[in-house]
Amino acid sequence: MGNLFALYALGKGQIPVQYFNLMEENYSKYGLSVIQLIQIGKFYELWHKPDVPSIQQAYSQAELLVESSIRSRSLGVTPPIEQVASLLDMRITSPGKRSLLQMGFPIYSLTTYLSTLLDKGWTIIVIDELATDKLGPKQRAVSQVYSPSCNLEDCPELSYVISIYFKDDLLGITLFSAMNGHSIMFPVYWADRDKVARLLISYRIKEVIIRADSEANSGILNKIYDLLIGWNLFPSEP
Repeated sequence: MGNLFALYALGKGQIPVQYFNLMEENYSKYGLSVIQLIQIGKFYELWHKPDVPSIQQAYSQAELLVESSIRSRSLGVTPPIEQVASLLDMRITSPGKRSLLQMGFPIYSLTTYLSTLLDKGWTIIVIDELATDKLGPKQRAVSQVYSPSCNLEDCPELSYVISIYFKDDLLGITLFSAMNGHSIMFPVYWADRDKVARLLISYRIKEVIIRADSEANSGILNKIYDLLIGWNLFPSEP
């Protein structure tokens, strides 16, 4: 069980600090479409810093992939907590003018909301309190990670994640199902990309992972955009 951290009873103000530090780590591991739920007593809570720009607030598939001339404009992005609250028909609270925005639900309700969130493309990180006989600091750790292609609890058919690697005019394609370990790997030239679209009809693609040069220019981004549209894989915004 990774990402173990102590939350001190007398240092309650440190809980949000550790929460957001851990969230930054999870962005690099799981991508930016992440919801992080933390157990506080008998509830799971989702937190957000109001009026503080963050890497997740900038997350928007459309903003990441459209042409550079459009990307240069400032596009409004709804904070994840507002998207989730709207999706689950919940209320956001703020104890004070400068306090964190908060929303939550009872622990037993998690399974009720999972499929709704996963269907919208969110990855859900769950941080649980650890059972301990000791008095003093509470400890919490990441206990579960649910993603659209790896939710094994409610999946009537095989779901796949597709990984696409860009290198000049060559694409490296990998299809993988976490449910049975089935995988397919093959290269394809950019000129032959339409052939892949016909193959993908037979697979239930739930996640897309794209690897490109970190110095990717607008030309590469436009290629990614065209590819996802052509293969009918462009994700809806969470």
